[in-house]
Amino acid sequence: MVTIIVEDGTGLPDSNSYIDVSFVKKYAEDRGVDLGSDEVISANLILAADYMSTQGPFKGSVVSPAQALDFPRKGLYVHGEPFTGVPQKVMKAQAQLLLDIKESGALMVTSRQYALKKRALEGLVQEWAVGAHAQYKPNASHAMFQSLMADYKNGTFGQASTYR
Repeated sequence: MVTIIVEDGTGLPDSNSYIDVSFVKKYAEDRGVDLGSDEVISANLILAADYMSTQGPFKGSVVSPAQALDFPRKGLYVHGEPFTGVPQKVMKAQAQLLLDIKESGALMVTSRQYALKKRALEGLVQEWAVGAHAQYKPNASHAMFQSLMADYKNGTFGQASTYR
C-alpha cells in the first residue's frame, strides 16, 4: 500500500504529494475521466510529484532546506500578494499530470544510447556497445500542466528568484 503524505504548506520533510486521492478523483471526475483504483492513483501521485520537481527552477526559494518538495516557497506572489503555501494551480497541475498519465502513459521515458564497436580477427567478429548513458525526456508535451505552472517558473513575469 502506497502512503501519500500531502504537503500542508509548512515544508514537510517527508511529503510526497501536493494533493490527496480525493482531490485528484474530483478533478478527474469533473473532466469525465476514471483514473482507476486508489492504489494506482496513489502511486501515480508520487510519480507526478517527482516529475514536477524536474520542471524548475521555480520563483522564490523553499521555506525549509529540509522540505521534500519544491513548494511551499518564500518570495512567491499569487495574484500580486505574497503567498506561502501550495498554490491551487500547483495542486491542479499535479492532478492534470494524472490525467496525462492515463492518456499517454509514463511522464518520463528513458532512452539509452550506445556506440557500437566491432572488430574482426581471423574470421571471428566481435561486436559490443560502449558509452551507454541514460537520457530522460518527457513522454508527451503536458500542455495544460505547463500552463498551470507558468506563473511559478523562473523567467515568467520578470520576477527574479533563487533556485530550489
